[in-house]
Amino acid sequence: MNFKKITGVVAIAVMVLLLKPVVALAVPHFTLSPASGSQTVGQEFSVMMGVDSDTEKVVGIDIKASFDSSKLEVVSIEKGVIPDDGYQFSYTSGQAIIRNDTGVFEVTLTPLNQSVLVGPIAKHELLKITFRPKATGSATLNYTCLSGSVVETNIISQVGADVVDCSANQGGSYTINAGIGGNNSAPEATATPVPEGSSDLPQTGVIENTMLLVGFGFVSVIVAGFFGLL
Repeated sequence: MNFKKITGVVAIAVMVLLLKPVVALAVPHFTLSPASGSQTVGQEFSVMMGVDSDTEKVVGIDIKASFDSSKLEVVSIEKGVIPDDGYQFSYTSGQAIIRNDTGVFEVTLTPLNQSVLVGPIAKHELLKITFRPKATGSATLNYTCLSGSVVETNIISQVGADVVDCSANQGGSYTINAGIGGNNSAPEATATPVPEGSSDLPQTGVIENTMLLVGFGFVSVIVAGFFGLL
């Protein structure tokens, strides 16, 4: 075979391999939508938590997440829209454990039919989290996930194994801007300004009135005693 032809064929093959798009390996994980954005202090916004189990059939889901408690507080957690062929689970208002003081919430999404051993492939939203921003800055939202642990965020397959890839879970970051007026924190107490050139401390007015009344009463007693001696 002609050496030039061989060289040409090899070169074309190498170019095809280099230009071929790299396909990311799909793994079971949790999603956030939106995963970023700009919000305003005092104005509520919602984030959808979702699941993508890839090819795994799901029989159980646990969610545990952490958020920046100095910037956000959870107002409510509601059930998302679940397709007919998705993972059907029971959820009632107040079922989730919410700790706004430490910035943590968690909930177990048990299947509606717990006797079913073969679950569906889940690729849909799960929960709608409504937040209220309370201070400016960058606020984070992340799934609490540890490989091999079953006490945090999990996707349980039909063989009873936790199949979530923690490194593939989406994290959220939201920029919180000041509201109308630009005030994003509690107002600080301010002292009454002292007039320029004066060394007296500012007074509230209450002490002055009290002192006048006491002085007037003292003078009245002296005058009454004087006239009594006449």
